[in-house]
Amino acid sequence: MIATISSALAIASSVVGGNGELSLTSEYVIPIFLAMIFAAALISSRTKVPHTIVLVGFGIVISFLSFAGVEIVNIQNFRIDPNLLIDFVIPPLIFEAMMNVDYKQFKAVRASALLLATVGVVLATLAGGVIMMYIAGLPLLVAFAFAALIAPTDAAIVIEIFKRVRVPKILSTLMESEAAFNDSTGAIVFSSIIAIAFATSGNAILGSASPSFSSSSLSNTAITLYNGSINLSIANEAIHFMVVFFGGAGIGLAIAAATHRLHPLMNDPFSETSLTIATVFGSVVLANSLGVSGLVAVAVAGLYFGNVTVKKEATMSKNVRAFTFTFWEMTAFFASSAAFLYLGISMNIVDVVEHFPIIVLSFFAVLAARAAAIYPMLAATTRFIGEKIPMTWRHVIMLGGMRGAISLALVASLPPSSFKSILQTLTFGVVLLSLVIQYIALSKYVRNVFHYDDATINRQHNRSK
Repeated sequence: MIATISSALAIASSVVGGNGELSLTSEYVIPIFLAMIFAAALISSRTKVPHTIVLVGFGIVISFLSFAGVEIVNIQNFRIDPNLLIDFVIPPLIFEAMMNVDYKQFKAVRASALLLATVGVVLATLAGGVIMMYIAGLPLLVAFAFAALIAPTDAAIVIEIFKRVRVPKILSTLMESEAAFNDSTGAIVFSSIIAIAFATSGNAILGSASPSFSSSSLSNTAITLYNGSINLSIANEAIHFMVVFFGGAGIGLAIAAATHRLHPLMNDPFSETSLTIATVFGSVVLANSLGVSGLVAVAVAGLYFGNVTVKKEATMSKNVRAFTFTFWEMTAFFASSAAFLYLGISMNIVDVVEHFPIIVLSFFAVLAARAAAIYPMLAATTRFIGEKIPMTWRHVIMLGGMRGAISLALVASLPPSSFKSILQTLTFGVVLLSLVIQYIALSKYVRNVFHYDDATINRQHNRSK
């Protein structure tokens, strides 16, 4: 995993600049990365601020210093393939989260989790797109593309908060499951919108090299995007989504079941942990190669592994199980650290400050879109399906819908253009506000609501049934 992270953070060139300034070479990346992780963990332990937020701050400082001419890291040569984030950094996070989900807890809220992760993302995209069009004044495809890429949530910081404040396990399971599955939904919806944009405007939007974000570029984009006709078949898109989503689930289940049968053949922590690594990345690669969702595949594989494979002593011994869980916990820690540090380094804080008013408006539009999706949907599952979700839990789910690495990876996957420039600035700004404002609000709300012991929490949930 360290090799993957170092590849994700590697600097494209390792030379001394012509002006005599020293640019850090790739062999310095790992020790500097580890030093920042240690510093972030130390600050987190003293301040109780999640280390991921501290790492975002480190990245922003590095980016700002680079803009000011102080080259700690050669940002100009800093390059990363966004597929590294989607295919090699996000999957370990999803797998580690889902392998720790108890299926009995998941079963109690599976309809709510899956609906939030699928229909909820679509509803949030539709609501967010409409709000961004009519309130923020963005053109149609820009508004809906932004709404789609910002709709998936990131549970990394929420999980850290939950570790410090005892919350009902079922609530934690619901939020972790939603975050694990909605990444793929957001990616599918976003790719569909981008395909529509390309079909409508072609290289005029997606291929034009115009990195600046200005009112003129926004106007030009608006004119181009409104020209031409949009041919959208809701039925075809719905079928495509179901094939991609459930196809990925099938691949993940098949690979997890196959590797499950291989575990009894060995009883060595290194060999069996290597097999889990093959399960994670094998499911992602195979699913992607078949045109279905690798993120859904790894989520299902993690759920199967944590609830079937590790539960049987004949399949995996206790010492191997402990070793494997420790390995994946550490791997997820490094993966989340890499993702959030990259988020900070990639952020153009000058653009964010320059366009702060529209970013603030976009942030509240994102919150409104999530509220429009989750409250009616959870009310419906409570009434018609019988999965009782108390109102306090709904508020936690609302506040806990923070944005993170997947949104950044999606917007980074676009080729350079004014279209990308607009989306990137809005995304960076909204993610930053989400991490700060929602973290503070959620922390205070959770501490005020869930200051009980486990028995009281369980009684509260049972009374809601």
